Amino acid sequence: MSDKIIDPHIHFFNLNEGQYIWLQGEHPPAWPNLTQIKAPVSVEQLQSACSFELEALVHIEAGFDNQAPIKELNWLATHLKDFAYKAISYSQIDAPNSQFINAMTELRQPTLVGIRDITEGDDATRLCAPNSLENLAYLAAENLLFETQFEIENHAVTEQLITYCHALPSLRVVINHLGFIKNPEHWLKAITKLSRCNNIAIKFSGLEFSSLSKDTHRWLLKNLLNHFGEQRIMFASNFPVCQIEVDYSSCWLHYFSLCDTHHIWQQLSNKNSRYIYQIS
Repeated sequence: MSDKIIDPHIHFFNLNEGQYIWLQGEHPPAWPNLTQIKAPVSVEQLQSACSFELEALVHIEAGFDNQAPIKELNWLATHLKDFAYKAISYSQIDAPNSQFINAMTELRQPTLVGIRDITEGDDATRLCAPNSLENLAYLAAENLLFETQFEIENHAVTEQLITYCHALPSLRVVINHLGFIKNPEHWLKAITKLSRCNNIAIKFSGLEFSSLSKDTHRWLLKNLLNHFGEQRIMFASNFPVCQIEVDYSSCWLHYFSLCDTHHIWQQLSNKNSRYIYQIS
């Protein structure tokens, strides 16, 4: 197919030079197809594997070295040379503000558009820490995104994120992996609340972490479009982790099948990511 896509959630691994303690430490994730997920992949191989034309991507930090995340950005500059991309790096969102600012200063590169700090499970309380608001304000002032990854069905943390977004209207937040879904009814209540913050966008990704049917995927998309509208939703692969269930091409073909119109497909597969991540 000739349609051009922008994938706003890809990880490339360099297991020889990076640490990736979460992936190759003593307790790696108990995922199916882990060997395939860990295999080195070039952007050229990814382009060849896709049924659509991959014209740009956003690389999301993958734990290369959380003590020195600049190393991942430096490696990406070589690995993705001559390809259009932006990068989301890592910084601890609840760090003391001076430490956070110093860390962000070290990360300054033309491709940097924001940071992610995973706060799943018990770590979600860190989003409620006193320093988080000050650090988010710094990101907003620097026109940098905050990629948030936590279970939005955690009511207290969702309410805290909404409070931040009201207090910082220039802050731009992107929710990863649909905010994870355990109970569709509770998820929808959270989505309804979060969608009222115009500075929050969401990625339609991470389906491999659920056991939802394809009909439910359509229900998810319909409700997201009803609440977030067509300009704040992005299809994203989460490659190579999507291979828990499907290969890269199948992931995108499935997204294509969910769209009732070509207009919606173009918005969610290209235009929204281009705008949100400032890809020229």
